[in-house]
Amino acid sequence: METWVTRIIKTIQENKLRLAFAESVTCGLIAHKLGTIKATSEFFMGSVVCYNPNVKTGLLKVPRKLITRHSTESPEVTKALAKNLSRVIDADLYGAVTGLSTADPNARHPAGTIFLCLYDGKHYVAEERHFRGSPYEIRKKAFLAMMKMIAAEVC
Repeated sequence: METWVTRIIKTIQENKLRLAFAESVTCGLIAHKLGTIKATSEFFMGSVVCYNPNVKTGLLKVPRKLITRHSTESPEVTKALAKNLSRVIDADLYGAVTGLSTADPNARHPAGTIFLCLYDGKHYVAEERHFRGSPYEIRKKAFLAMMKMIAAEVC
């Protein structure tokens, strides 16, 4: 794992912060990467892989109307995922990531468009990013972008 990510995790551990994620486009990659770190259970509470819209609307209670109006890959849905995750997992910071790692003729955005959101129970920080590469490379870049967002908030 990147050295700077390891430093971010150390800061998170020192501050006794707990993280949780709603992962759509990353398909559990955030959970996988964090699971390789020593003492993960001290700071990582879990991830909900919500790739399918039914998981977004069912478990994470994103209103179907919001998805219909903005699409599953949108800042609005990503924000709702981060907020609603706080009802499912007890943590200090909630991250959500949606987007497209492959081309989809029915999508409103091109492949590589990624939406990220962090929620601390009161405030949101959100970004739209555009990455190039294979689906795995785009997912990995989304993971690194999420780590940079967290770093900006905690370091």
